[in-house]
Amino acid sequence: MADEGPVTATGDGPQRDTDTIETDQLGLGAEEAPEILPAAEPIRSLLRWLGRAEQAAGVVLLVIILALVLMQVFQRYLPGGGWAWTGEMARYAMVWATFFMAGYLLAHDQHIAIKVVDFVLSVRALGAVKLLGHVLIAITCVVAVYATYDFMTHDRGQVTAAAQMPLAVIYSVVAFGFASTALRAVVIILVQDLGEIRTGRKWAA
Repeated sequence: MADEGPVTATGDGPQRDTDTIETDQLGLGAEEAPEILPAAEPIRSLLRWLGRAEQAAGVVLLVIILALVLMQVFQRYLPGGGWAWTGEMARYAMVWATFFMAGYLLAHDQHIAIKVVDFVLSVRALGAVKLLGHVLIAITCVVAVYATYDFMTHDRGQVTAAAQMPLAVIYSVVAFGFASTALRAVVIILVQDLGEIRTGRKWAA
């Protein structure tokens, strides 16, 4: 007989524990915090594919960081001191991974946050607080995109010290990260925050 999992006794008879049912439904690759997406197509599909691309880029960059750090360890035993560019590229890869994943993490509500008022405010009031926060995030990211673009347009061909990589390439990833985060903030405002304020019910995917 298959394992039915923990049961709880109720007036209607044995019943499986709700927490266990939710855990069982989270299979391999399932997301505990689903992405906040609009219902309208094709925007929903485009944002979903953008999230997958960002996730793939983050994984690739983590592998690159691991490979470069291992190269730094091994090159200590090589004659001539090894390659100086490995450490520089590992640092830039870490920065790129941060900006590539910023929008993805915001869409999944996975950024580090101190949740204090979440437990005392009503759904509408908490929606208003979230709305304010996401508006500030969107404005800050748009300003940062403009500043980064302005820097890139005034670039004089500067390159990094060791790898000789153009700084415009470095900052293009930064601009993408800010733009993606601003886009996700606007989506969350329209899909989640305004909906919670209007209906007084918690948003659910």
